[in-house]
Amino acid sequence: MFIAKAATEHFNPSEKSAISVGVTTAPTGGEYVDFWFDSIHCHRTADERSNHGHFDPPILLVFTGKDKYSKADFKTREKELNDQMNQVLGFQTKYHHLHNKFYLSNTEDSDEEFEKLRYEIYDTARKMGNWGNSFPLQWILLEHLIELNKNDGKHFINFYDMSKLAKHPDINILKEGDLLLFLRFQHNVGNIIFFEKIPDLIILNPQWLADAFRCLVSDRIDTRELHHLDDWCLFTQRGKISDSLITKLFESKAGSQFSGMKDNLHKVMDKLDIIVKIENSSYYIMPSMMPSSTFDDVCKIFGISDGKCKRTSWLCYKFDFLPPSFFNHLSAWFLRKYHPSTVENTSALYRGICMFDINTSGSTKILVTMSTDTIALQVVTYSEQKVGFRSTCSKIHSEVSQLLEYVKERYSVKISFKLHFKCSDGYYFQNTFEYEKLKNEKEWFCVQHKQMHRSDQICSPWMNNE
Repeated sequence: MFIAKAATEHFNPSEKSAISVGVTTAPTGGEYVDFWFDSIHCHRTADERSNHGHFDPPILLVFTGKDKYSKADFKTREKELNDQMNQVLGFQTKYHHLHNKFYLSNTEDSDEEFEKLRYEIYDTARKMGNWGNSFPLQWILLEHLIELNKNDGKHFINFYDMSKLAKHPDINILKEGDLLLFLRFQHNVGNIIFFEKIPDLIILNPQWLADAFRCLVSDRIDTRELHHLDDWCLFTQRGKISDSLITKLFESKAGSQFSGMKDNLHKVMDKLDIIVKIENSSYYIMPSMMPSSTFDDVCKIFGISDGKCKRTSWLCYKFDFLPPSFFNHLSAWFLRKYHPSTVENTSALYRGICMFDINTSGSTKILVTMSTDTIALQVVTYSEQKVGFRSTCSKIHSEVSQLLEYVKERYSVKISFKLHFKCSDGYYFQNTFEYEKLKNEKEWFCVQHKQMHRSDQICSPWMNNE
């Protein structure tokens, strides 16, 4: 894995994450490196370091722009960068993914310097745990045949044509079960994208799918023919995209390359939670394009901060590292299960903050939100009647916990979280109570409210079955 940065960029060890209480800002140097090390650490192949002292997958960090310094100034800058890297990542296990650092100039360095980098890539790969693993000869031949098709510009294939490739006399994979085993392996290692329920679209080149998605979200889209469309306004302002607009965007960027496979692309993007179909509608919600808002504004809109509703305590999933995409998966799950709450004919779907109705009258809702390292849930009710939360909340807790474990397994990420709680009108993103500690004490001091809270009241009703 390469991470390339300009040698002129400063890494500030005191920088905070770019995500905080529903507000996002552009990441800076230290955040960029820290985020990528976290992301790669999520995909480590083992929890213990290998014999050579590193985690896999390995990282080679390449700094460019060395030519902007004199030799003397470069030595000073090199030391600064090394010190800053140690401050940002030192004493953290993810730092052990780093194998080496290179400082290069694309304009002044000789081929010998780049040859050192090429050899380092080879040598690092050779030391990885999967180097030299044995695979069936049939798999190696079929993988080579797929590469030939990719090199010829073929980006996708259907299962029938893949079967014909597999039956090539030199390969001779005849049984469907054997072919499925090969395709699942290729999908798991990232060489292809394959879903058994979408047999008409086996994506040979994952970059092709990324390019298709980029048609929908790129800021380089020519909007001169789109800005007058109501559908375009819905998409850019609310993250709601119509079937016809998807077709127009595909055609505007790549002609028929994507639009000809539109239906299957819809299925793949839905499978990956990139888009979510709105029931009985030709529209989709794209979680990554939902508008931004703040936690305080959402609470004000729904009268939560004014005491117009009853609120449960906060159920918090506190992560060591929380990829922003996790919230997209979570909001997609809620979108398929519940109707978004509305105010003034607008759905309460925002980036990092969503509100859903969990009964038909809309009197009871669930607030789903995130901060830098926490996903938090709170149920609120506006009902005048006595409402019991326990069965609803404990069911949601169970289902969301299962979903998070499923996402971890599906995307093969090693991410851990702990259950925390916070009092109903407290800040879910700071000074929370760890569940394992609450179980051992009858009450805990609340830093925010400067008073004691009973542990059973904080945990209730989410832990009804425990």
